[in-house]
Amino acid sequence: MRLPTLPLLLAITASLDITAALAATTGTLTFQGVVNAGTCNLNAGDVNRTITLPAVKVSDFDTTDSAGEHDFELAADCDSDVKNVIFQFAGTPSAGNAELFANTGTSGGTALWLASTGIIPANGTEVQRSRTVATSASKAVLPLKAAYHKTGEAITHGTLASAVTVSITYN
Repeated sequence: MRLPTLPLLLAITASLDITAALAATTGTLTFQGVVNAGTCNLNAGDVNRTITLPAVKVSDFDTTDSAGEHDFELAADCDSDVKNVIFQFAGTPSAGNAELFANTGTSGGTALWLASTGIIPANGTEVQRSRTVATSASKAVLPLKAAYHKTGEAITHGTLASAVTVSITYN
């Protein structure tokens, strides 16, 4: 007895379609991500910057402890959600006066005085060496002053060179 192949083939194909019709009709997609807080960076011009103090004379210290005061600013560019920037300063204290930053230049008896709303002492605590600035228009600007300062030793002519590291944190 010979079975017709077309009806048999249709029966097998129909049974396969029933299996496909029983496949899942819903699924779950899982998504993952992170929302990071904003960031700040020192203004590009402040990353490795040289501040040039005006030339002074030894006699400028005859009646005062400091000379050649120079105003300047440091700035940080921030994302809009950053509200405060903390500028922290660090450097080697002067042997003659540990509140001052050491002079590695050739002038004897002088060191670097650094201030912003009060002196920033080289030998101070983290809090004493830090200044907090609120951001405005995604920028934090810290006004500073620097000057030559007597260390207590005899002042001699020469150069003042001092390295101060600034780092920022923000919230």
